[in-house]
Amino acid sequence: MNTITLIGIGPGDPALLTRAACMVLEQAPLIVSPTPAHPALAHLSPAVLHPLPTEMPAALALVQRMAQDGAVVCALPGHPHDHALTVNLRQLQATDTSLTIQIIPGVSLRDTLCDALESVNPRADIQLINAMSLITPDDTDTDAASPAWCEMQGIGRYAAPLVPYPLLPTRPALIWISPTWLREAYDPAWLVQQVQTTLCLRYPTTHPLRLAGLNAQGQAEWIWNGTLADVTVTGIPQAILACYLPALPPSADQRGLDGLVWVVTRLLGPDGCPWDRKQTHQTLRAGLLEEVYEVLEALDAGDMPALSEELGDLLLQVLVHSEMARQAGHFHLGDVLEQISAKLIRRHPHVFGDLVGAGTDTVLHNWEQIKAQERAAKGRQRSGALDGVPPGLPALPTAQKLVTKAARAGFDWSTISEVWAKVHEELAELAEVAPNDDLPASSNQARIEEEFGDLLFATANLARWLNLDAESALRQANAKFCRRFAQVEHLAQVQGRPLSTMTVSELEALWQQARRET
Repeated sequence: MNTITLIGIGPGDPALLTRAACMVLEQAPLIVSPTPAHPALAHLSPAVLHPLPTEMPAALALVQRMAQDGAVVCALPGHPHDHALTVNLRQLQATDTSLTIQIIPGVSLRDTLCDALESVNPRADIQLINAMSLITPDDTDTDAASPAWCEMQGIGRYAAPLVPYPLLPTRPALIWISPTWLREAYDPAWLVQQVQTTLCLRYPTTHPLRLAGLNAQGQAEWIWNGTLADVTVTGIPQAILACYLPALPPSADQRGLDGLVWVVTRLLGPDGCPWDRKQTHQTLRAGLLEEVYEVLEALDAGDMPALSEELGDLLLQVLVHSEMARQAGHFHLGDVLEQISAKLIRRHPHVFGDLVGAGTDTVLHNWEQIKAQERAAKGRQRSGALDGVPPGLPALPTAQKLVTKAARAGFDWSTISEVWAKVHEELAELAEVAPNDDLPASSNQARIEEEFGDLLFATANLARWLNLDAESALRQANAKFCRRFAQVEHLAQVQGRPLSTMTVSELEALWQQARRET
C-alpha cells in the first residue's frame, strides 16, 4: 500500500513543530517540499530534502511517481489543508484504493497570517486566497484552432477573463504571497500589480486593506494600512507577504451580479420602493421595450459608454422580472441563468461537445435541429415552417424573419437577380395604382396600401439576400436623415430664412450641401 505523509511545518519557527512532525522529519530518508529552505527544515541534512514543483500538475505527478516506489513524506508550510496538493491527493484517493494519505497537522497559515496582521480573528468566516489564483490567464491560447472574437474583428489581442472570480467580496479575505514566487518566478512589482488589478475588478479602489511582511518565524516585520488604490511594493519579506481585505457590504458590491440582485430584492422587498412594489410583469412591458430600443440607439451611435449604461438598464429588467417571479413562486434568477447556460452549451456541440470541423452553415443547421428537438421534448412542435415569430415583433423584422424561415423550408428564389426583379415588379404595381398628382387620397386607398406593403415585404427579402438586417439599415437611414435635416435647418438659419419660404430648388441645394458637410 502506497502511503503519502503530509506534514504541516507551520509558519517558520521550528519551535512550533509538533512532536509527531519532528519524529517523522528526523526519520524520513527523503523529504519533498515546495519550500526546502523553510526555517523549520534548517536542522535537517540538505541531502534528504528534495524540491517540490510549485505548479500543481507537476507536483502531483512527482508525488504519485514517488508513491509507487514506497512511502513519501511531503513537508508543507502551515497546515497541510492550506495547500491545493492535499485537495488533489484526496480527489486521487477517491479513485485509487491503494493510496493512503496521512496528515500531520501544523500551525495553519490562516492562524499565522491573522496573528501577524493583528486584530483579525482567525475564527471568522475568512477566505484564504493564494495570490497565484488572482493572476489573470495568459492572453493567448497557443493551442486554439481559431481566433477569439476580438481577433476575428481585427480589434486587438485576446485577453482571457478571470472566470470564476476567485473571491466573494462580501466575505473578508486573507491573501498571501509566497517568497518563492517573489525570488524565483515573478517580479514583485508585477505580481502585486496583477493582484491589485484583479481586486479592482470587483472592489472599489477606495476599499481599505492591511498589508504585512512576515519574517521566517511568521512574525510581522512591518504593517501598512491604506486603500486598494494606494498599494505598492513596500519591501520583499523573508517569508510571506500578507493582505487582509475586510468584507464589502452588499450595497457596495456594485461590480458583481450579487450586488445588483441584492439591490433589486431590497427594492421589491418589505419596506422597499412604493412605486416598484406596485408594478407587475404587464406594467413593465413598455419599459422593457423602451430599454431595448435605447440599447439599439447606443449601438447605432457606436457610443460605448452609453451602451454600457443601457445594457445595465436592460439587465435590471431581467432581474426585476425574475425577483417578481421568485416572490410569486414561479421561478427565480437561478432558473433563468441555468436555462440559458444549458441551452448555449447544448446548442454549441462544436464548442462544448465532440463535433469537429463545423463551419457556419453546419452550425446554423445544427442550431435549428437542436431547437426542434427541444420543442418536441416540451410538446411544442410547430405546425408550420413560419411558426415561432414573436407576435409583438415590429413589422419590418417580422417580414425578414418570415422570408428567412420560408427560405429554410425551400421556398426561395434561385438567384438574387430574381429578387431584384420581384422588387421592381412590386414597385411597378404600386406606381400603377397610386395617384401621380397631389390630389387627396383616392377611393383605391386600400389597394395602394396593399401594394405598398408588398413592396416593403419584397425589400425585406432583398435585405436577407444582401446579408443585411433591414431594421438596422432603416434605423441608420433614419439617423442619417435626422443629421442632414438638422444641418439643413442650421444652414437656413444662417441665411436668416425659414424653410417654409424656400423653393424646392433652394431646399435641394441646402440638402446637397448638408450631405457634403455631414
